[in-house]
Amino acid sequence: MNLTNMDPKSGCPLTEESLLATLSPEDRSRLLSDNLTGKWWYKGWATLLKCYREDEDLTMAGRMIIETRWTEVLQNRLAIAGKLPLVDVSKCPINRPIFIIGPCRTGTTFLLNLLYQDPNNTSPRYYETMHPVVEKPTAREDPRVEAERKALTEMYEAVPKVKAMHNIVADNPYECFRLMDNCGIFKANTLLTNHPEEYLAWLNSLTEEEKEDAYRFHKLQIQLILLSRGSDDINKQLVFKESTHSLYLAAILKVYPDATFIHTYRDPCEAIASLCSIAESFKGLGYDPVNLDLKKLGENMVSIPLFHSGFNMMAFRKSHPEEEHRFCDIAYSDIVADPLNVVKRIYDRFGLELTAEGEAIMTAYIKNNPQNKYGQHQHSLERYQLTKEYILEYFKEYIEFSEVRC
Repeated sequence: MNLTNMDPKSGCPLTEESLLATLSPEDRSRLLSDNLTGKWWYKGWATLLKCYREDEDLTMAGRMIIETRWTEVLQNRLAIAGKLPLVDVSKCPINRPIFIIGPCRTGTTFLLNLLYQDPNNTSPRYYETMHPVVEKPTAREDPRVEAERKALTEMYEAVPKVKAMHNIVADNPYECFRLMDNCGIFKANTLLTNHPEEYLAWLNSLTEEEKEDAYRFHKLQIQLILLSRGSDDINKQLVFKESTHSLYLAAILKVYPDATFIHTYRDPCEAIASLCSIAESFKGLGYDPVNLDLKKLGENMVSIPLFHSGFNMMAFRKSHPEEEHRFCDIAYSDIVADPLNVVKRIYDRFGLELTAEGEAIMTAYIKNNPQNKYGQHQHSLERYQLTKEYILEYFKEYIEFSEVRC
């Protein structure tokens, strides 16, 4: 398809009506019912869609990316609703899950993959987070895996340098933000838009009840994922990873009352510079480089809690000292220097057993996955008109809080 001469708004209008048009009246009614979550989710879905629809700089390719993902969210909710009558989620209790909640670019991806190597642990995989329910299981490889491999290949061909920054493998463990998409809480797509203000206002208006509702839906999706695997994974130690979980710790503990948390800490000057760089690269999928406001991008990466939620985590812990036993603080520098020792500290903190088999597999993984395996990620604050002095002052309280604990 030649996108060059196509009018973006007429070719891909990004209206609620255009996305709902292909659905039957019954499916539309089901989507707007409260059988999975309260109807609040739709407001988030529609509000961020509006931010993109009204963005004059969003390219046709960018509009098609949004149309695809927003449609997938609708399809996911319908598939989940259709699956529920066929399964008994009570057969999949979730006990003492571990949530990795460090800010973006603090070693969380490597740590998640490392913990996943232990045969006693499991996590949602990338293809499962994109499509939690498979409607037509077959004896062959899950069709979602090949579909996501193809999509990832196309993305890395479009922006090759992203692989050095954030390498995603279709059947590897992945963070939870795609599961949160399905209830209208978008992280990656908030990062991609030039004008998220109206959506952020909606996000900030969520009530405690709605936040808890979101995590009940998170749990339901995890249960469906584990039950569909047809293995003993329902009995394994679950490890989740997502920076935005730090925004909702109280809600998480309502739904997962025995949850534990790993907070990873990295010098915010490094973390923010890295985050700005990856955000700029991903935004290239939907915007012409001349239409990117790098100064605003930098400001957003600093100030929007979806991306660096350290303040929220800190505020919760300061107001709930009785919950400190749930937290394990890990410095990024320790993950780089001695990742296996970090694992041992985590296991000791949470009373887990590291078997000889698990340690051997993890050791091999560390050897085969050195830092910068896919190339070195170059980044700087100056490109985004940020300074170290500004970052250090902005995050001063969080830095002091974290350095004492790491």
